[in-house]
Amino acid sequence: MIFNRKNKVRKIKKIFQWSDYLNWKTMSNAQKINFKRACLFPFLVYIVYVFLLKYAMAILIIVGIYYLVRFKNRRKIKK
Repeated sequence: MIFNRKNKVRKIKKIFQWSDYLNWKTMSNAQKINFKRACLFPFLVYIVYVFLLKYAMAILIIVGIYYLVRFKNRRKIKK
């Protein structure tokens, strides 16, 4: 072997198994919270997408004005 490791049996953590999530009553609290987060994440992404689609130009204009003012005030002497 390249790294000269002994063959150790490691426990693999299950991240997302559908068979575990089908029975809601036997799930632990951590599993329930993870399942709710996984189900609600696409809705959050959609809300952010709609917000950015609607206000993208306004955000870009505000950021542009900020950098323009910052660039013009850069040469002034500060006390």
